[in-house]
Amino acid sequence: MKTRHKSSLTHWWQQGVYLCLAALVACSTTTAWAQGDPSDSPEPILISEADSTRALATTPDTFRGGLPKTSTQAFKPGINSRAIIYVTNLDLMAGEGANAFRVYAEDAAGKTYRLAVENITPLRKQNWIYAVTVKLYDDNGYNGQPAANGDALLRLTWRGMTSNRVLFGLGTDDTGGVPILKNDDGAVPTPVPLSPPSKNGENFAYNTTGDRARFMEQGAFGPNPALDFRLRQIGLQRWIEEQFNKQPTYPYPNLALKNSDQNIGCPRDPNIPIGQNDPVQQLCLRDYYTQYQNQNWLFKETLYGDDQLRRRVSWALSQIWVVSGNGGVTQQQRHEQEYFEVLDRNAFGNYRNLMAEMTLNPAMGNYLDMVRSTRFSPNENYPREILQLFTVGLDMLNQDGTPILSGGNRVPTYDQNNIIQFTKVFTGWAQCNSGTNPACPNAVAGVPNYIDPMILSGNVNSIGSNHDQTAKTLFNYPGAPFQTIPACTTCAPATSAGDTARTTYATTSLSQTLDNIFYHPNVAPFFATRLIQNLVEGDPTPAYVGRVAAVFNNNGQGVRGDMKAVIKAVLLDPEARGSIKSSPDFGKLREPVQLATNLMRNFDVKSSDRTQNSDGVISGQTNAMGQNPWNSPTVFNYFSPDYIVPETDLVGPEFGILNSNTSFNRINFINQMVYSKINCGTTGTPPVCNPASNTPLGTSLSFAEPIAWAGQDTTGDALIEGLNRKMMHGAMSAAMKSQIRTAISVTGMTATQKAQQAVYLVASSSQYQVQR
Repeated sequence: MKTRHKSSLTHWWQQGVYLCLAALVACSTTTAWAQGDPSDSPEPILISEADSTRALATTPDTFRGGLPKTSTQAFKPGINSRAIIYVTNLDLMAGEGANAFRVYAEDAAGKTYRLAVENITPLRKQNWIYAVTVKLYDDNGYNGQPAANGDALLRLTWRGMTSNRVLFGLGTDDTGGVPILKNDDGAVPTPVPLSPPSKNGENFAYNTTGDRARFMEQGAFGPNPALDFRLRQIGLQRWIEEQFNKQPTYPYPNLALKNSDQNIGCPRDPNIPIGQNDPVQQLCLRDYYTQYQNQNWLFKETLYGDDQLRRRVSWALSQIWVVSGNGGVTQQQRHEQEYFEVLDRNAFGNYRNLMAEMTLNPAMGNYLDMVRSTRFSPNENYPREILQLFTVGLDMLNQDGTPILSGGNRVPTYDQNNIIQFTKVFTGWAQCNSGTNPACPNAVAGVPNYIDPMILSGNVNSIGSNHDQTAKTLFNYPGAPFQTIPACTTCAPATSAGDTARTTYATTSLSQTLDNIFYHPNVAPFFATRLIQNLVEGDPTPAYVGRVAAVFNNNGQGVRGDMKAVIKAVLLDPEARGSIKSSPDFGKLREPVQLATNLMRNFDVKSSDRTQNSDGVISGQTNAMGQNPWNSPTVFNYFSPDYIVPETDLVGPEFGILNSNTSFNRINFINQMVYSKINCGTTGTPPVCNPASNTPLGTSLSFAEPIAWAGQDTTGDALIEGLNRKMMHGAMSAAMKSQIRTAISVTGMTATQKAQQAVYLVASSSQYQVQR
């Protein structure tokens, strides 16, 4: 049984681009999984009364472990009100429980409420049917609360799959309320099944073509034929393992450090009159004093690199551990390179080591002021952000990422006194600018060193004297290591022995503090949520978060923070995997970088003249869409991970940069790539690509494949279904197919025009712009 659902995520994307789309619309194969790879999850079925689409439901006080003899017709909603509904067609893993499910109620006005699932249990004599206890109250309350004024449409989601919708009475008591009967297109009664569902049926199909495409969007920067072929050869798990041994395909830009004064670092040719452009100076300024080279390197890696998984995870980490060239703090190319090398080194390493390397990274130290923090003038910026944004978050969390409550209120993870204490630890570190120090091999006289890790600072006769040497009190949680750090009793003498004591004390204090943070119980669910949000979906279920957090806590061999294990847990989880995700609330808006790379990798991206690879100069397009790589507007990233899509209770981080301006720019970008290209900068007559221009090669796409589909089938079906497989992993709706068929059925259209029109309409649609 199938019912039609309006996607909550795609609905909100559509609000931004509806007028553009409306105007423009008017004018598989099945491959067996490699052994051990995950399979599709079934689509849950809410059980209705035998002869209607009204929910089979009862109250908890009448539940006796089996099906009810009579169905309750109306329930009074409220914070203390509960109902039991019944669901079948599930295949639960060991330990999978209520926090894997969500129930949504839509009222007559079209408002949707997320109702908490408090318990799920199989029936005693019919264990293929589950009783689901639902709290008739929306704890988030973004849409208010459901009212006792008639029927609502109820649906249940699990692992990104949605059930059918059933009528559910909301009345003033068990028999009251006037039903407002709602039509639900395609709905049919789903009475109690007399036997368990077949695991060989449609819901359990091992159709992996769609899931491979979905996987290439989650674990890479989009599908392309070579990657798809490799996944068909070895499967998802083996590909992940293979990726762990890959290295960046393109060498880092690796330019030299320059003087902080641009006029010294890139001097003007004195022979060029004032007021005239100095092309050599301008080229120097572009390459050394902006993120131009880093951005181009990033896009060449995402479009053509073999180390797709490292790049995908490293890019995700860069949006958690944010350093930015924006605002003139770390604006040189070389200032940020070591920062993203730290991300690359630790993407497949251990989170504790990432914490250590990033803490002493000079770009981070400069960006968040640790490089200026001394015991005489302590700065709270880095201590605040390592706690709030990088590790534990603001509120105490259960291991499934849900907030711990006390008296109905969230419990803060730390307070101002904690910040003061942690700030002491992070004092006294500075850039490694001494060319005579063996720890500073990259130091250059007069040039700030952003390559070597920070070192302890102090005057020439007192190394480490800028570090706070008083006692510190850290986090106190069960099993916490190093809850206190005593004062240094041997640091006072301004001698070599004092230097050694101060160095040992400061470095030991830093290590112990990072351990104290790392073992905090919040770190696992906090980081699990952030990584899932970046790779798979914006609003993961607590069950998904809990499974990944458990792997962070223990990789199966007693190791905490093992990134390889965590990455596998995120990408291979049943909530991530599956050919199609039917829940309208599943997925994430494609952030601009991934929107660009996903489209380009799908259509054989090359230079503007199609003779070689693109130059990777794409950041101007993504910047217009709200994402300028390596230039985040703040330490809070381009968008908040907690952003709530307006008038819903859905967490949708990327929607935080979606507005009328960026919506149109997304459409404009797609229009440019489909109907034109990013031209190279030219010189000479006749014009040829200028290697010294900002776009030395340009970027273009090839639509030879969809043109062939359009040419071989005048009905348009081959083109539409080909794009459905290629871009939509088989999830294109019937309504969308119909709109595209109309748009490409204009008399006189060539195969090229049909292909371009169809690709444009798919890429600019809400169904594609939300990665599902």
